[in-house]
Amino acid sequence: MGRRIIVDSNVLVALFKADDSCHKRAREIVQKLHNNGDMFWALNLIIQETATVVSIKVGQDESKDFYQKRNRVIDQEVPLNNELETLSWNIFLKQSKKGTSFIDCANLALLEKYKLDGILSFDEFYPKNVRVV
Repeated sequence: MGRRIIVDSNVLVALFKADDSCHKRAREIVQKLHNNGDMFWALNLIIQETATVVSIKVGQDESKDFYQKRNRVIDQEVPLNNELETLSWNIFLKQSKKGTSFIDCANLALLEKYKLDGILSFDEFYPKNVRVV
């Protein structure tokens, strides 16, 4: 069995936005990790955020397409329940940097709660020891 990896919205957006500067990189990384048997996890917040960004940057039809095809990439979708939300707020409230994303903190809470193996993201917010490259 491969690793259990959280996939961040910026990777998903890059996959579904052909002219994204990270499109090719995202496709190659996701394909390689899936071929290695790694499984991708995502919070429902990530699905919502990705659908919104794809709708804004590409179009609503493409956003619907993303939603319909999300399970081709995401193996385990996790709802933000009360426990995860509380953990997310605990992480968020410890941050001091302006512009901190609650959703990034929620990804860290998911990582912690389920003892997952890392986060696939192009975001520098995440500590290097949890980022999957």
